[in-house]
Amino acid sequence: MPMENDPLPTSEQMTVLVAAFRQNPLPLLVVADGGTIAAVSDGACELLAMPREKVMGLNVADRFLPPLPIDRCLNQKECRDERCRREILPAEGQPVPVEVLCRPFSVSGESAEGGRLNDHCLLYISDTRKRDYEDELRAARLAKLSLLNQVSEALYGANLTLDQVLEAVLICITAGQGLRFNRAFLLLVDDEKNVLRGEIAIGPSNQDEAGRIWNDLAHQPDDLFSMMTSYDQSIKQTDAAVNAIVKNMTVPLDDHDHVLVRSMEQGQAIRVTPDMDLPGVAAIRQWLGCDTFAVAPLMTRSGMLGAIIADNAISGQEITDLDLEFLQLFANQSASAIENSRLYTELERRLIALRKAHEKQKEHQETLLRMERLSVMGETSAIVAHELRNPLVAIGGFARALVRNLDPDDPNHKYATIITEEVTRMETIIHDLLDFIRPQKQQRKEVRIDELVTGTVDRYQGEMQAQRIDLQLDLQSEDSVVACNPIEIQQVLQNFLVNALQVLPEGGRIEVRTRLMQGGVQVEVCDNGPGIAQEVEDKLFAPFFTTKPTGSGLGLTICQQIIKSHGGVIGARNRKGQGACFSFILPLPRNS
Repeated sequence: MPMENDPLPTSEQMTVLVAAFRQNPLPLLVVADGGTIAAVSDGACELLAMPREKVMGLNVADRFLPPLPIDRCLNQKECRDERCRREILPAEGQPVPVEVLCRPFSVSGESAEGGRLNDHCLLYISDTRKRDYEDELRAARLAKLSLLNQVSEALYGANLTLDQVLEAVLICITAGQGLRFNRAFLLLVDDEKNVLRGEIAIGPSNQDEAGRIWNDLAHQPDDLFSMMTSYDQSIKQTDAAVNAIVKNMTVPLDDHDHVLVRSMEQGQAIRVTPDMDLPGVAAIRQWLGCDTFAVAPLMTRSGMLGAIIADNAISGQEITDLDLEFLQLFANQSASAIENSRLYTELERRLIALRKAHEKQKEHQETLLRMERLSVMGETSAIVAHELRNPLVAIGGFARALVRNLDPDDPNHKYATIITEEVTRMETIIHDLLDFIRPQKQQRKEVRIDELVTGTVDRYQGEMQAQRIDLQLDLQSEDSVVACNPIEIQQVLQNFLVNALQVLPEGGRIEVRTRLMQGGVQVEVCDNGPGIAQEVEDKLFAPFFTTKPTGSGLGLTICQQIIKSHGGVIGARNRKGQGACFSFILPLPRNS
């Protein structure tokens, strides 16, 4: 359009301009002196929802709120290059917010004489609804960028465990400072069972609970980082109902049509509305108790990790495109954090296992060195014991001869007796030491364990009667047969019986039991004596340890060595009432 100082167009040019003006899709109006509409574009007709013939001749002041100052524009030229906000009134519907740019201009009238000019205004009208929406959307996106930054700091910088990361993800989705969903459910892929399984959920189960939770959350820290890393335990207690829901969520990964699996395979968030009927939607609606929800996949470069379901079941608020967009962005960010936490947890587990293996190896090395030293000591001890035994036999023989030849009233008789007793004790120690050092020949045969136990116990009937010991036999091995060296097993039983006799007062009780176990036979010798002192429980089977004034301290050690060589297990324990129980288990032959 020509401006104030531009040369005026001819009539032919004006005809072309008017035709082009009318067909313009932009909302344009030409207002003549007095405020009447002199020309209107197709875009203006569409905005006013009126045909051209009805728009022409209308007073422009009647179509804008507040009215436009057209007279001032025409007379004083004050609106040039200025934009003003107004509402335009269409023939139907609500007022439309617009922005108006007024440009005054002049044309020569067809009937004018002497070059008289007619004044007009060209109105450029812009529908601001879309622009305002885009501005709001842009502002919301900028706000969400700050949110994502806080999420990143919480998920990657707060040293959270895997459980804390999962919890923080759902807090962000439901928090007022976050994505503002009412409830959130997190499902993770179970590779072993090839299913998508519900893991954890956050949110209220009804309106009353929602009001209580949101009231509590109002007293939580304002920034999302603090809330994600210090979620109040009292609020966690209200998540029981939604966690009961999420634990029932299980989806096979080979059900490729299911909405959750499809979302993960396509890597795209999905908004489910009441009119949608996708596979799997009915089951989710039944779980959630609402028709509208959003699904976002948790994806990483290594593959599918899980999915998030979010809804507004309590407030009923619409899930917008922006909500879905940021749920997708947040899910992408969360997936990486979850995978990193999993990898860190796995690395930590492997480091602990490696440390334990290293400690075990160190123990094995120390055990090997100790065994080598014991082997050297055993060989040396065998040599020393063998060399000592010959002179001890001679000393013992002469001492016993002196005892026999000396009169009991002779003062030397007492000393000769002491020498005899001490030599006997030393001979016993050397005998036990050689039994402990020398490898035993495995001369085994099949023996009925009950018969072996009965025969061994019979040897001590006399001593038990002398001490008025009550013997109770309970043999229930069902005639089980074991492959063993009977002499060695008798030695173990004798040791158990002798120990029991030595700790019991007159009138005590000894119980000998056998019973069949899965894969073996157990033999127990129990007494009602003082029991095993707590401070010596760990030392009972240690070499050279004894609580008796006499003895080598090798008896139980040799017993342990015998049972282990038979592939069995030996042990000792205190009974609940009183007394102690010594037992061993021998394995049954494989063919039984």
